[in-house]
Amino acid sequence: MIDRRCSRAPLLAALLVALLASACGYRTGYTPPVGSSVGVAFFENVSKERDLDRDFHLPLTDSVQRIVRAPLVAPDRAHYRIDGRMLDFRRRNGIRSADNSLLETGVRITVEARLERRNADTGEFEVLRRIEVQDERGYALSDSGGEAAARARALRNIADRVVIDLFADLAWGAP
Repeated sequence: MIDRRCSRAPLLAALLVALLASACGYRTGYTPPVGSSVGVAFFENVSKERDLDRDFHLPLTDSVQRIVRAPLVAPDRAHYRIDGRMLDFRRRNGIRSADNSLLETGVRITVEARLERRNADTGEFEVLRRIEVQDERGYALSDSGGEAAARARALRNIADRVVIDLFADLAWGAP
């Protein structure tokens, strides 16, 4: 016969550990200095792909809201601002069949981003860091929405990488 008190003890201990771990104050994301806000400017589009800047803005603001623990405000009112340029959009060579029919191709997008901080004395923004991020996503030509989906996945990945790379130092107390 099994003693029910003995079989419940490990379960209760595991629940107690889980409860204590959840109360330890652990948080995810990057936290700028207290009272700071973040703004996301519309990027300049110097690529030859129309509306690439417009399509990038939503994933970038979403990434900031998910990753950075600071209020998102208008770029001209923010303490920290993300700004940049859409540098390049290319369709890449793809995979061909034995009879030289194109079966799969992809898109490559390159973005330059800057993290800027407002100078408390002058009100002007100063560049803290500048990065360049590139992503490439493939798609099958048999998929009618393949290019649009590949483009959206690439922009989403670039947005996450931009936010992580620009704000990583803030997690360790720098700038």
